[in-house]
Amino acid sequence: MKPTLVEPSIKYILNTELKTSKYNKFLENSFLFNITLFTLFCLLVLFLAWLFYKEKDPRAKKERERKKKEYIMSKLHTYQKMKQEVYTNIPG
Repeated sequence: MKPTLVEPSIKYILNTELKTSKYNKFLENSFLFNITLFTLFCLLVLFLAWLFYKEKDPRAKKERERKKKEYIMSKLHTYQKMKQEVYTNIPG
């Protein structure tokens, strides 16, 4: 006969409690993992939506066009001034 240090009923109770504890830990970890992935997914979707909205915003587009026009007009104005100025340092 083999000697046992723990009674079979205690062994069964401990095994049941350990299985329950392992299952509860698994549920907790999977819940935290799912929440983390969901948060990351939402942040990614929001970032992509913001990125596409930023490009299609009519106010920003109008402002960008206005700045382009101002830049071109300032360069044309500078060029016209250069044509009208009398060059005094030209030899000849």
